[in-house]
Amino acid sequence: MSMTLYGSLPSPYVRRVRMLLEGVDYQFNNINVYDDAQRAEFSAISPLRKLPVLTDGDTSIFDSHVIAEHIRKKRQWPETTIEQHNLISAIDAVTDSLIVIFMSKRSGIEVSKDKLLFKLQLERLPVILNWLNQQAKTGIFSAWNLATIALISMVDWVSFRELYDLSDYSDLVDAANQHNHKAIV
Repeated sequence: MSMTLYGSLPSPYVRRVRMLLEGVDYQFNNINVYDDAQRAEFSAISPLRKLPVLTDGDTSIFDSHVIAEHIRKKRQWPETTIEQHNLISAIDAVTDSLIVIFMSKRSGIEVSKDKLLFKLQLERLPVILNWLNQQAKTGIFSAWNLATIALISMVDWVSFRELYDLSDYSDLVDAANQHNHKAIV
């Protein structure tokens, strides 16, 4: 059976899956989410219209977390711990907040603390990032696992898109950068 990953290259969620698939033979189909025709074609693959999607033979898997679990089982890797899941949830919260801000700006919507949607995102970002920075100080991201991969994907994406100043979170950035020697990173 062959695997195909559908995603966009800059997506932190897609990149996370690509790192998990290191050494696995799979096809990558780059989806341009800003192209109406490609989005319409992609909707035939995923009713969620959300990236990434992995097809493994006749099975389609719609969410990066479910894809990660599928890959973990196939590769017979250890289960993800509750501690790692909590780290991933915090990383996802940062990523999701920044996606709301990024997509709003891209749509021409002014991002302002005066609007509740943005106020909530902007308030939670430093709280979560401070917590993650404290976790990074403990060395929790030194092991190569899904939480570390999620961190690397998020930090690199934030930097690539210039979405948030991470200079106050140097332990977090250092934790992500300690894995830069890996070819997949």
